[in-house]
Amino acid sequence: MDPLAAAGTLLAHLAVLSLVSVGGAHAVFPDIYRLVVTEQGWMTGSDFATLVALSQAAPGPNVLVMALIGQRVGGAALGVAALVAFCLPSSVIAWLVFRANLKASGSRWLRAVKDGLAPVTVGLVLASGFILATGSATHWTSYVIAMVSVVLASTTQIHPLWLIAGGAVVGVLV
Repeated sequence: MDPLAAAGTLLAHLAVLSLVSVGGAHAVFPDIYRLVVTEQGWMTGSDFATLVALSQAAPGPNVLVMALIGQRVGGAALGVAALVAFCLPSSVIAWLVFRANLKASGSRWLRAVKDGLAPVTVGLVLASGFILATGSATHWTSYVIAMVSVVLASTTQIHPLWLIAGGAVVGVLV
């Protein structure tokens, strides 16, 4: 695929995903992974997981991963364009919804929409975790580390930084 077509494909895809990313960037990682790794082969699953991890380690919002993906696919200009393509459509919609919410606050349909979106968001975020875990797994221990981390994070009060540090130590030792 030529670079201009690749840029158009990525930007159009991110703009559409922007409109359904109810849970933020994490909610649409599985579909972005499908496009850039599975369908187009612009990067490997491990590369994708590395870019996500890098964006999470950097200060700022998790949406910065879109710039890293765009940069990886087509350079710095596409990185900036990818970030704008992902942020602008949903920002416009959010502004419009905010304006409508001011007029319809407390209505039944607004409560129904909010209640309906909560389980969808949780499911999309869980799917993202699964995609990232399988994309970065290079050995069976990676799966064990991921599963133990999920169980500990959801059943204890252990700070996530301790889980990250523990996973790093186990990864280095194995």
